Amino acid sequence: MKTERFISIEQTNLLILVVRLISVSGAIIWAIIPQLFVINCNKIHLVFTYNLIIAAYTLFFIVRFFIPEGENRACNFCLASFLFDDLVVSYFIYNTGGSTSPFYSGYFVVITITAFVLGTKPAVITAVFGAISFTVVQTYYGLGLYNAIEIFYRIIPFVIIAFPTGILSNALSKHMDKVNQLNETLKDKNLELEESLNTIENMQKQLLEREKEKAVLELTENIAHRLRNPIMSIGGMAEILDKKIDKIESARDLKKYADYIKIESRKLSSLSDNLLQMSDTNIDMKFVSIPQTINRILSRYTELIKRYNIKLNIDMDFNMPPVRIDEKKLMLVIRNIVENSIENMKTGGVLSISIKHLIKDRIVEIDISDTGMGMTKAMLKNLFKPFESGGDVKKGIGIPIAKHTVEMMGGSLEVKSEVGKGTSFKIILPV
Repeated sequence: MKTERFISIEQTNLLILVVRLISVSGAIIWAIIPQLFVINCNKIHLVFTYNLIIAAYTLFFIVRFFIPEGENRACNFCLASFLFDDLVVSYFIYNTGGSTSPFYSGYFVVITITAFVLGTKPAVITAVFGAISFTVVQTYYGLGLYNAIEIFYRIIPFVIIAFPTGILSNALSKHMDKVNQLNETLKDKNLELEESLNTIENMQKQLLEREKEKAVLELTENIAHRLRNPIMSIGGMAEILDKKIDKIESARDLKKYADYIKIESRKLSSLSDNLLQMSDTNIDMKFVSIPQTINRILSRYTELIKRYNIKLNIDMDFNMPPVRIDEKKLMLVIRNIVENSIENMKTGGVLSISIKHLIKDRIVEIDISDTGMGMTKAMLKNLFKPFESGGDVKKGIGIPIAKHTVEMMGGSLEVKSEVGKGTSFKIILPV
């Protein structure tokens, strides 16, 4: 119902009450100004009537809250209150000169408000009631032919205002109904969308959990595979050593098997360090001599370098001033790259390492290159994926961990490779 939109709102009722109180108070003050109008009653009578009107308006405001919303009684009650407004206007017109009273325009205000609040039919009823009230008031001042014509012309605008205003109000009401329906539909759609988004979010979480589980399983499988080979090699070498010792073989023969055990043990140690590095996010910055750090790393691979007939090409200035960096992480990065290069030159080659300290750019560049077999484009594409390569043989996690560690220190790792010519890594670190 149209009334539900307006009269059921507490703020609207309060606003109408305030307008009525202000209007009546202003009218009383205006009416009692000396020598302004010919007053048909004394000031005491006006003040007494004013108090009655205020009490009636307050009563209307209070009673309205006890009438259930959505019933015809609410509409009828509001219509009755507007008809009372007509009587109030007529009262002031009666006491301030009849048709010449400035309060005549009060009828238009009441009719317009009724049209907007209740619609066309109640507005017409208010207009007719106002016309009757105005005519009754005019009988006090006489009803000659001239007065009758004047009254007719004065009450015709009441109906003229009631109809178009009511029609506009009804049209506005219909549009507001459509807007409300659209709002309700939009709310329902928003709820459906929210439910859909929640469902999608839950599905994403489940998918992520499954992907995590899958990744953990794959990582576990690959780690187990990587651990099994060195463990089996160490076990096999130990059995051979046991047999050789029983036969009292020469020390040279025994050393060969001991070297195998050390190599495989080193692989296990490297894998263990890389796995621990995956969860180590702490950065321990201190001043370090990078050439000396690299030199210590290379000393660990002296035997392998000799065994594989690898030549070293070192371009480092040992007088280079120390730089502030995480030495532990730097050693891990260089060790992983060096091991990768050595593994790719088992038939010989050249391992080159150079350092550039670009003071103006505040960076250090460490270039490590080999003349090994090189990598294809597919292998380069998967180089930084753990246990992946572009070929048939799966690689480890050394290079991915190296990249992750360099980026953790705020740097970058670049790689270039060509099949048959070798691979070069460039470590760029801020200092």
